[in-house]
Amino acid sequence: ITCPGVLLKDKGELYLSVSVLGQHKKTQCVPAAFPLFFQEKLVFEKTFADIVDPGDLVELLELDTTVLELIQLVPPVGNVLATYEENTRDFLFPDPKLTRGHHGFDREILMKRSSSFTGIAPKLRFSTSSLITESLLSSGRSHIQ
Repeated sequence: ITCPGVLLKDKGELYLSVSVLGQHKKTQCVPAAFPLFFQEKLVFEKTFADIVDPGDLVELLELDTTVLELIQLVPPVGNVLATYEENTRDFLFPDPKLTRGHHGFDREILMKRSSSFTGIAPKLRFSTSSLITESLLSSGRSHIQ
């Protein structure tokens, strides 16, 4: 996460919180100095037992919202510095772009800064990969995972 020229007044560590497909995960904490480097893979796995048609999966992903939050550990609770929200379908399967990302990064997004965050909006560089597989239920019906 980059945010040129921004110095944080609080020195509490930061982490990235990610919610997708009804699951919530967070990165390890990093020092409060931009740029922030989260060298982690967050893996989200979901089985859709009642989905047999890929079109139904697309609709379900469009109804789900992916939320990313940049949070600083400031006692007594964490302080949300910036957020990003997008429907899960567009987050996982963005429209193809004419240009590629930089140095192995597939995507760049601007986060929306909170009212307590001064300076420009943080830019998040990241990549996603998705794997959709079909498997059989014990009853012999197939479903999408």
